[in-house]
Amino acid sequence: MNFVEASLFKPLMFCNITIMNLKTDPLLHHVCKRIQLNTLEAVTEMFELLGMKVVYRPPNGVRWAMIAQEGLNFNIQLAEVRETPIEDASRKNGSHVAFISNNPTEVIQKVEDWAKTKNLQFRKGGWSERELWFDFPELFVDFVVEVMHTSILEE
Repeated sequence: MNFVEASLFKPLMFCNITIMNLKTDPLLHHVCKRIQLNTLEAVTEMFELLGMKVVYRPPNGVRWAMIAQEGLNFNIQLAEVRETPIEDASRKNGSHVAFISNNPTEVIQKVEDWAKTKNLQFRKGGWSERELWFDFPELFVDFVVEVMHTSILEE
């Protein structure tokens, strides 16, 4: 099953594996990240800037989605919840979705430029010059997105 076909399948799969051919059992499948109510479309659009695609949306207008990157058998579930976002960035950035990039600064600038076109509050920071993060305080409840430089893999 290719990536496009994977986006059209049954709700229990969400990725391009078949349950019968598990080499590891149990197999890691997805993680769920909480987002504010009525922000699903904006959040999925932002993740599309990072090379992700929606691979599943439940029927009947249920407000969550599975997103994934082609070639990875791992998904992120984005679930709308009625909770107040964590305001303190030092607490919030303890939970993050991490990406690897040859140019993290450029990636974050692309997302920041997109945020400006959408009039979305955007903040950014970093743990080091190679480990950067960004947040949408009005969208993300309890996580940030990290973009690390590929050199981090050499350590």
